[in-house]
Amino acid sequence: MKKKITLFLSFFLLGWTAKAQVNVGKKIEVVNDPAIIGKKVAENVIHRRFGWRYQRVCAYYGSLIFSDVTHDPAILEKVKKGYHSFSKGLKFNLKGHVDYNVFGIWPFEIYRQTGDAHYLEKPKFLADHEFEKLQEDGLSSFTRFWIDDMYMVGSLQVQAYKSLKDTVYLNRAAKTIKVYCEKLQRPNGMFYHRADAPFYWGRGNGWAAAAFAEIIPVLPQDHIYYQDIKSAFQKMMKTIATHQDEEGMWHQLLDDPDSYPETSCTGMFLYALATGIDYGWLDVDDYGPKVSKGWDALAGYVNDKGETENVCIGTNAKDSRKHYLTRPTSTGNFHGQAAVLWSATAILRLKQD
Repeated sequence: MKKKITLFLSFFLLGWTAKAQVNVGKKIEVVNDPAIIGKKVAENVIHRRFGWRYQRVCAYYGSLIFSDVTHDPAILEKVKKGYHSFSKGLKFNLKGHVDYNVFGIWPFEIYRQTGDAHYLEKPKFLADHEFEKLQEDGLSSFTRFWIDDMYMVGSLQVQAYKSLKDTVYLNRAAKTIKVYCEKLQRPNGMFYHRADAPFYWGRGNGWAAAAFAEIIPVLPQDHIYYQDIKSAFQKMMKTIATHQDEEGMWHQLLDDPDSYPETSCTGMFLYALATGIDYGWLDVDDYGPKVSKGWDALAGYVNDKGETENVCIGTNAKDSRKHYLTRPTSTGNFHGQAAVLWSATAILRLKQD
């Protein structure tokens, strides 16, 4: 029998900005302990071959932040060990594309947790390289206006800001997220995969939600784009909440309940919802039940090996509804592993010390 646990929301100073006080004393309830589920997934991730592709890197970042919130140094040490071959030049990551440069979130997070400056050189180069050449609008020359980029660019620049304390990186992230919202967010708050791929793809919207979750903890209220980003996030979450199914899941096409329930987008939405509650951008009474229901549903898709099931495989943008509806699913795919770890971490951050 699974033990029911209650997670009390805590709004002490954590991370980079003070959390709002509006939700103090509120609580959410979950059946499946995120510390146990997250540990299974993290163990699966760190015992597989380490590589440089973005979905793997997102899972390593997820393992690191989960390690941090659960005070589990063994996970941190394993992820550090996996990075050694890159730091020593035995393996090489690619650069010159948003999906390549996001590699930097991995060593940035190791630096944030250890303070070892050895981990700064490569990710700083990647963050700066991304904005070495600019478009006329001031965005990176890598800009494609694919919804995935909100996370790929936004997360890297946010991690650079957290590590280097230079607001140039925060400003890059904030401007990127703001302009992408202007280009791709629809009046209902959700995002097209790309302007010429007018579909509400689950993980595409998940990337946008996760980008918001990364910038929420660090964006000061007096920032020029604060209100624009906060409003875009709240508009998105209001609509996203209405597309959660009776089980607690979100689907491959968010507005098509007959499409399959998809775990990576579900985890990403939970990451954003829990973070929004944590920092006072969302009301716990409205969104806490969505997090509770969603987490318990998502946890049911993690098997005994720590593999997340029902994960949509990599998906290019295409002007074809059938293209999204027929994308296969896989088990243990790093997109899903990352999303479960992110959401488990965000829910655990709500736990009162």
